[in-house]
Amino acid sequence: MVDIKHKVVACIPSKDSSWIHEYTLTHLSKFCDKIILSDDNAEDDGTRDICSSFEKVEYFKREPHDPRDRQGALQRQELLERAYTHDPDYFLFLDADEMPSPDIVEWFNSLDNKQDEEVNCWTFPWIHLWGDDSQYRIDSYSNSSGSINWDPFCKHNTTDYRKGFVARNIPGFELRYDLNQHRCRPSNQPANVPRPWVDVTDSPVIIHYGKISEYFTSGKNFRERCEWDHYTVGADKDQRLDHYTNSIAEDTLQLKKADKKWFWK
Repeated sequence: MVDIKHKVVACIPSKDSSWIHEYTLTHLSKFCDKIILSDDNAEDDGTRDICSSFEKVEYFKREPHDPRDRQGALQRQELLERAYTHDPDYFLFLDADEMPSPDIVEWFNSLDNKQDEEVNCWTFPWIHLWGDDSQYRIDSYSNSSGSINWDPFCKHNTTDYRKGFVARNIPGFELRYDLNQHRCRPSNQPANVPRPWVDVTDSPVIIHYGKISEYFTSGKNFRERCEWDHYTVGADKDQRLDHYTNSIAEDTLQLKKADKKWFWK
């Protein structure tokens, strides 16, 4: 456990992510007062047992639903409502395959002046590991899927390429999600977070392990996304698969060595 000035509750929507839970929950437990993990009807992959081994983790399994209905906003709303019962100073939202760099502790401890009290949300650079955990992607390009920029530190990058947001628990104000969103954009924040927001430009960073996971490399990620898009908005599955395939084209691939200080020991 490390010293931290503020009460932080982490909220993690999860599905079939037991491959990384031991790592993330171990290190989140060092600075979070509570970690709430929502299991979205995963197969029995051991998630419940892993969570039960951590004192700070509050596990709950969602009600069964059609797997084609992503329910991204609803799942996060359920997490948020549980988090409110712990009355934190700050909410930290992470996808199950994401982890903040260790300097997030120092960053939280720096939030103690009047200027910070006026900010309601922060987003962070999103580091996409590629191939393995020693490197990340930094190239950019345009194709039929639109403009893609993998560089987490590009000043022109948009909020869509930022992740792992922190929201302040605003006195007298309740954060809410738009439950019509099957996936939440940008960056998975609640729909009504008041401005101002701050995009942290350097550190801490959010390490995304998802693109080196079997779920991604096997193609299951894209197949499920196509099903979600077809079910919720009637999108053509073949067209969506082309879109997602184009979005990770490696024609311009550029990789950079990951900074060792980004990883927990």
